[in-house]
Amino acid sequence: MAAPLPGAGGRAKKPTFGSVVRVWSEADEVRILEGLAAYAATHGAPPARSQLHAALEGRSLDKAEFTVTEIYEKVRRLRIKYCNLRDAGGPPAPGGGDDVRKYELSKAIWGDQSLNLAVPKKGGSAGADAVPLNGGVASTRVRRGFEELQDLFPCLAAKVEKITNDEMLVQVLKRAFELIDDEKAGQLDAKAKKQMLREAEMTMNQTLVRNEVLRTLIGSMD
Repeated sequence: MAAPLPGAGGRAKKPTFGSVVRVWSEADEVRILEGLAAYAATHGAPPARSQLHAALEGRSLDKAEFTVTEIYEKVRRLRIKYCNLRDAGGPPAPGGGDDVRKYELSKAIWGDQSLNLAVPKKGGSAGADAVPLNGGVASTRVRRGFEELQDLFPCLAAKVEKITNDEMLVQVLKRAFELIDDEKAGQLDAKAKKQMLREAEMTMNQTLVRNEVLRTLIGSMD
């Protein structure tokens, strides 16, 4: 079992009953990425799993204690989100929060690296080592829940839910979606997002044409 790695900040307050518990705060996500970006700038590459503690030392994280696996998994998810945004066309639109800041930091860390997955050792499982933090080689499949996939690949998840009106078939497709590999899912999510944007533009154009026709018809009655 991995030994806990202490964060540099004080202990977080206990959540009140009924409150939503966020394992890592928005501020922590920024601090983690700042630490990784500083490490990459100094060493010429993102930190490996065993180097994460050193890369985050002194960052005053709100999450006071975490294991090697927990921080590795957090960084893995941050990298997946960045790759999905990058492949979809660039940073998120400004509008509150630290999304743009996180994107720019992620770009400084991973740049144009593809989202490749490492092959697990023989007899072992992929687990949290599925996505190397500083690049990888082949790919494998790691099963995750649909809710987690909605967070990582929102546009693709929406498409999966709307493929058919047959509820039983939808559940089968969701289970299959849970086994899709991250690189392929990222590519499909980017395509789904582009299609949704095109559909939104078409709807807007149809509305503009309809309004123009309506104004013309009303004007002809004067």
